[in-house]
Amino acid sequence: MKVGITGASGFLASAIIGEGKRRGWSVVAFSRNPARSVDGADEMRSLADAGEVDLGDLDALIHLAGEPISALWTKDRKRRILESRVDLTSDLVEAIAAITRSRRPGVFVSASAIGYYGDRADEWMEEDADVGFGFLARVCRDWEAASAKAAKLGVRVVNPRIGLVLGHGGFLKKLRPIFRLGLGGRLGSGRQWMSWIHVEDVARIFADCVENPSIHGAVNVVAPHPATNREFTSVYARVLGRKAWFPVPAFLLKRLPGGMGRLFLDGQRVEPSVMKAFGFEWRYPDLESALRSLER
Repeated sequence: MKVGITGASGFLASAIIGEGKRRGWSVVAFSRNPARSVDGADEMRSLADAGEVDLGDLDALIHLAGEPISALWTKDRKRRILESRVDLTSDLVEAIAAITRSRRPGVFVSASAIGYYGDRADEWMEEDADVGFGFLARVCRDWEAASAKAAKLGVRVVNPRIGLVLGHGGFLKKLRPIFRLGLGGRLGSGRQWMSWIHVEDVARIFADCVENPSIHGAVNVVAPHPATNREFTSVYARVLGRKAWFPVPAFLLKRLPGGMGRLFLDGQRVEPSVMKAFGFEWRYPDLESALRSLER
């Protein structure tokens, strides 16, 4: 199977490429700088001009590229977060449409996020839940709508709504040094839900989305046991053998520009109903085992 991946230099893509290679995939990495190498990739193709991107002869396309959301939400940053997802996805769909039908990818796995649901307190969110409110919910809604147009081209579309990914990169890379110094603490009240997932399970779910022709539409990519922020803080501090005595008041987070505080104060309690229905078995279904596997 020949699988293309955008955003191939990120830590999540690295895990997916590794899982794909174990399954016998030939991997084509798309980059704005195709001269750079990506570990595990068999071929590099350019993404510098999305209107000229070569998607021919791929069995599947995994789309992960997008502006990071962790930098300060200035007006320009928010515009880039939205446009880098929606516009690039639309460009990729147009590139698929330009290919002879017999050479089009059979499946388009276009990433989304559980931010789609907005802030929903203690309500359980399955894949058929309505879209929420706020900036990230709007981004995810428009992102998914752009990818859905590929279905009219005879391409199976899957939108993995990714939760908080635990791995050596990403979120924990920034959080780890703070907690190791004993400076960790809950955010705001700590009651907001954090629907997390180990990066190895993310990679396996993405691979199943590529290979299983029965999977389509929205897929919640989270572990089956979400934790509140207070619980997460306590468990992570215990795993590191540290105390977590320095909470961050909600009023400070609310002062972050562009409403960025919602990243830390909003919560989604998400149920991975689709993957459960397909019998997926998580390697790391509980938070403590997931965190300990990353802190050995």
